[in-house]
Amino acid sequence: MEIVLDVLNGLKYFIIYMFSVAAVLFVLNKVFKMPKELFRKLIHFVSFSSVIVMIYAAKEWVAAAIIPIMVIVINYPGLCISSKNPKFTKTMSERRPGELKSSLFQLYCTMAGIIAICWGLFDRKELAIASILMWGFGDAAAALIGKRFGRHKVLRFKHVDHKKSWEGTAAMSVVAFIFGVGSLVIVGNVPLMYCVPVIAVAAAMAAITELVTNNGYDTVTVPLVSALSIYGSYMLMGIA
Repeated sequence: MEIVLDVLNGLKYFIIYMFSVAAVLFVLNKVFKMPKELFRKLIHFVSFSSVIVMIYAAKEWVAAAIIPIMVIVINYPGLCISSKNPKFTKTMSERRPGELKSSLFQLYCTMAGIIAICWGLFDRKELAIASILMWGFGDAAAALIGKRFGRHKVLRFKHVDHKKSWEGTAAMSVVAFIFGVGSLVIVGNVPLMYCVPVIAVAAAMAAITELVTNNGYDTVTVPLVSALSIYGSYMLMGIA
């Protein structure tokens, strides 16, 4: 019963967060007519940053891991119906049919898995937050910088999407580093002398993983690689 109440409490704060921030974004988009890619990435920001709410609203890792699964259960049927509405898909800037519901499923399943691994197995909340934020903000930077300034496409590697650029990859690495360090310092109270080398490795690994992952599966691969990289560095430094 306690776990159920914990989940419901977390869902309450999740809903408040999502609706309030999303409402602000839709109003701003209505007034200022944001570029589609920018609006798309801001919507992604609202979704992936909710991991912070889930972790801090829940008392136990089990409840925190169940919350994203409940989000899928609650929202997926509605998205299946809404995805058939052209006006809705245009507003949400879908690149392909069904992209939104697919992204929802991947993101929140990944959140559930990352929370279970990082908080449940490793007992390190900061790893869950760091790995998700490193992917989320890093991916946004890679897309926005890559499309605007990506003059040097990644053409030498067979299995890499040739639309990706070295500028976008560099942007992801830098932004992932910033949010990774911030997460470890603020959430985990890890000394900066440890954070910098740990996240330098993890950010590079995240950028490489994003570069070689196609078909949108970086939602899964990048947070997982980031979390494992950080914990591996913790173990090598003796702070795990």
